Amino acid sequence: MRINNNSNYLTGYAANTKDAGQSTTNNQPYNTETGYLASTTGNITGIYDMSGGSWEYVAGYLDGTVGSSGLSLTEIRNTYSKYIDVYASNSGITTYSNRILGDATGEMGPFYGSNPYYNNWYDDYLSFVDSSYPWFYRGSSYYYGSVAGQFYFDRGTGDAYSGVSARLVLAF
Repeated sequence: MRINNNSNYLTGYAANTKDAGQSTTNNQPYNTETGYLASTTGNITGIYDMSGGSWEYVAGYLDGTVGSSGLSLTEIRNTYSKYIDVYASNSGITTYSNRILGDATGEMGPFYGSNPYYNNWYDDYLSFVDSSYPWFYRGSSYYYGSVAGQFYFDRGTGDAYSGVSARLVLAF
């Protein structure tokens, strides 16, 4: 799947070439032959921006640490607990053994021994939550290039940030 490398954060764009860097002009919109390459199905009907575009917030955090999310532990535990994955409080940047099956962190291994920040799923970048960065992001940003992808996950503080978005998911 081709990365959305549009540096204006426009949705549904695909890089003109596989190794294209960030750009406002070196890409095509979803309704073009090149644009289809950024779709999960390879045609206009697929899901776009799974690779690049912007990071996406994920409902997963390190137990006991709310970071800059604006939420309290009480709110998370009492109100939102059924919507948020909770990762073990002893997690660190490469503690992949604390991953959870079903949230895509658990399915990503095995992890490379020589470079623990990449997995065997298209060499996408990953880092696990820790006490300084207790929230997960996915998908990566347009400027991460070839290490961005649908299997990318990273950690963050939970701050509101212009380079991070959210994805609406409807479950039937």
